[in-house]
Amino acid sequence: MTYQICTRCVMDTSDLAITFDGQGRCNHCIDYLRRAPGIVYNGSESDRLRDELVEKVLRAGKGRDFDCVLGVSGGVDSSYLARLSRNWGLRVLALQMDNGWNSEEAVRNIK
Repeated sequence: MTYQICTRCVMDTSDLAITFDGQGRCNHCIDYLRRAPGIVYNGSESDRLRDELVEKVLRAGKGRDFDCVLGVSGGVDSSYLARLSRNWGLRVLALQMDNGWNSEEAVRNIK
């Protein structure tokens, strides 16, 4: 295979599954560009959709002990989402599995 690098990102033929279109864009960029409108933050529209989803989850959780389940690793992403969930008024059942790889910081965050 001849060496090639994507015209849009840094991916190259060191990825054995990579393909390129006629403009030199890789399959990873093409997939992202196809899916991005539905997954990228779009200001007030994304906020509205999030609020609708939170309301739907709250309604579905009525009369139950929890509204949703959240896997918490103690890392930045899951810890922040746990905090946001609380701010949104969700009653979260937070689950964590100690596989022996947790850092001290992760354990503190989980607590």
